[in-house]
Amino acid sequence: MRFRCLGAAASSGDCGGLFSTAVAKGVAVCTYSDSGRAHECAGRGRERRAMLVCRVIAGRVKKRVGLGELMDGSVRSEFDSVKGDDGELVVFDSRAVLPCFLLIYKL
Repeated sequence: MRFRCLGAAASSGDCGGLFSTAVAKGVAVCTYSDSGRAHECAGRGRERRAMLVCRVIAGRVKKRVGLGELMDGSVRSEFDSVKGDDGELVVFDSRAVLPCFLLIYKL
């Protein structure tokens, strides 16, 4: 099971670092191995949030890549997802992320 935090802050802070550009351009979906990391990457604030607990069909996984490789499509043609640091998994096909539970919470 993987975690994806949704909410007002999630659109601007999703994934951070290397993968933020790919996620922002709608090329990928970023999920995390633990809920704490997913929450941290969603940004700060005390508003109400939603987190999806998902099953992910990762397919062929590539270990960490450079931003150029990620954006030019060379990685996407050979692999279905990319494993990042801190439990990140970026999946190139949103149909491979299957929501199972929706958790709504407020800090």
